[in-house]
Amino acid sequence: MKGFRYKLFGGLEGNAYYSVIMEPLWAIFGGMIFFYQPLYMKHLNVTEVQMGFLNSLASALAVITAFIGGPITDRFGRKNTTLVFDLIGWSATMFVWAVSQNYLYFLIAVITNSFCKISYISWTCLSVEDTPEDKRVYFFSLIMIINLASGIFAPIAGVLVEKIGVVYAMRIIYGLGFLSMTSMFLIRHKLVKETELGKKLIKQHNQFSLKEKILDYKEAIIYFYKNRVTFLVFFILLIGQLQMYFLYYQSVYLKDVIGIKESLTSMVPGISAVTNLIVYFLFMELLRSKGDKDSLAIGLFLHAVGVILLLLVRPKGYIILLLSTIFMAAGNLITITFRETLWNNVIGEKERAKVFSTASGLVALISIPAGYVSGHLYNLNPAYPFVVSLIMFVVGFTISVMIKKIQKQ
Repeated sequence: MKGFRYKLFGGLEGNAYYSVIMEPLWAIFGGMIFFYQPLYMKHLNVTEVQMGFLNSLASALAVITAFIGGPITDRFGRKNTTLVFDLIGWSATMFVWAVSQNYLYFLIAVITNSFCKISYISWTCLSVEDTPEDKRVYFFSLIMIINLASGIFAPIAGVLVEKIGVVYAMRIIYGLGFLSMTSMFLIRHKLVKETELGKKLIKQHNQFSLKEKILDYKEAIIYFYKNRVTFLVFFILLIGQLQMYFLYYQSVYLKDVIGIKESLTSMVPGISAVTNLIVYFLFMELLRSKGDKDSLAIGLFLHAVGVILLLLVRPKGYIILLLSTIFMAAGNLITITFRETLWNNVIGEKERAKVFSTASGLVALISIPAGYVSGHLYNLNPAYPFVVSLIMFVVGFTISVMIKKIQKQ
């Protein structure tokens, strides 16, 4: 039994192991809510431009929460910070989404959800700091496969949508998600322990000085500017965040342009989930042997091919849509797994929280216009946001090749 667990979880122990086994309680509903959310908002009379503004506001608020995320994590500890801000950022937000009536409710949800940026910083530190570097790729790949494979439950949402409509179906899913995620946060908090580095930093940061924190950010910026690889990986992180805003309208695009019924659009995350499971169990070990940088380039390339195919889909062109979904799913899993692994491995251990926090803040700051711009682009032509996303993937692939060349030098 122990050998099976070792093989299944890649030898993960402690916090990393507990984070992985609890992740399904978040992922099952996370996989449903984000794909259908634009359709849910549209049924509640929120326009694409308003959706874009809310996405831009989310980025603006993330600048603030990312700025304070590192200091709060160091001051109050990885464990406590994760619990408090997960409850605010996810539990409270899921409840607001469940009872939403109009644009104002989604505005409130954007505000509460912005605090999850803090818990993401603390959760990552909590999960990986006591985990050996060579095991971290297993952690990130398992987290990714759990989240992406949860799309296999999306057809359940499709059945609900078919039976009772988008609005009532989403209210049920958000409500169940609230219960599931809240349970997860409380149980995980009981299982995990504060990291050794976290304990030291709590003692060192017993006072919250704004002047010292600004100096921390200055040091963090200098840190990743000095290292060319770190600097380039930061740009790939930025591209990953930006393209999310331009792919945000995929479910709406499938309905408006390709003409797929709302209840059937859930087949896309379902197919994606099956693809992710196949890639993980058949190809992930091979990708790990190729290394972080080569695998990152492969993921970006596959994702770009998937977007090209999506742009080529015409009404009833289900074969091309199937291929697009497969390429995008495989590319997404591979890209995020090896991007996060590479990013964590190029950051110094002691600098982790403040570099995470600084990078998250900069990414959010630069991303502020993206949501609003993508909404306007969709109004001009539904294909435009996906064209911009394709350009970003090509740029990301080019940067990943540069990283490989630097490593060889």
